[in-house]
Amino acid sequence: MKTLYAADAALAVSVCAGTTLAQRTLQFDVNNLAFQAYDGQGVASPFAGTTHTGRLDLFEETSLSELLSLSIRNGVNPFIVQNSYTGTLTDMAMSISLSGGNVTGGTLTLDVNGGPSIGGERYTATFSAAGNVTTYVGGGFKLEGLSFGGNFNDANFSGVPIADFFAAQGGPFLSGDFIAFKVQPTGTGSGHADTDIRVTTVPTQGAVACFALAGLTCAKRRRR
Repeated sequence: MKTLYAADAALAVSVCAGTTLAQRTLQFDVNNLAFQAYDGQGVASPFAGTTHTGRLDLFEETSLSELLSLSIRNGVNPFIVQNSYTGTLTDMAMSISLSGGNVTGGTLTLDVNGGPSIGGERYTATFSAAGNVTTYVGGGFKLEGLSFGGNFNDANFSGVPIADFFAAQGGPFLSGDFIAFKVQPTGTGSGHADTDIRVTTVPTQGAVACFALAGLTCAKRRRR
């Protein structure tokens, strides 16, 4: 009978395989963010690179920073630029906490078209205690890390349909990552950098439903 249970569960999952188990990843490509380094006491300071303790704040600078593109990929396929995107970056605040060059946390808020208070869009996320500062091949440094708890205020991000991302939030499903690169600080710990921010529906709710279906199938067999 155990063999039958396993076979039924496998069948239930296989029926859902394909589109339901596919994940989608959305990428924000943001250029020319201003940044400032802070020490462990929260005072503006030079950036110590791969050994920095404190934080690095990146933020939108009017007339210079821009959300260059918004792209989506299905599974492991290449990213496709979403030409339906009609937004303009209006605010961004990205704070990365560091200890000895290792990422220990942080937060992100990204607004387009003025943000939700005036009918625009917003994406927010929290950074995990994962990632670090390394040297960048083009000079300076890069910071990489992971995010969780992604949140969108709308199922349409300025012309780009993201209903699956919107539906998946509120749980552990909207994880992601970030990379800030071309971080070439001045002596005061300031400068400009580019960032790529990604958020992924992992696993999709369709996948969760499939495994739930498999469980129900086994439960029905046991009750017989």
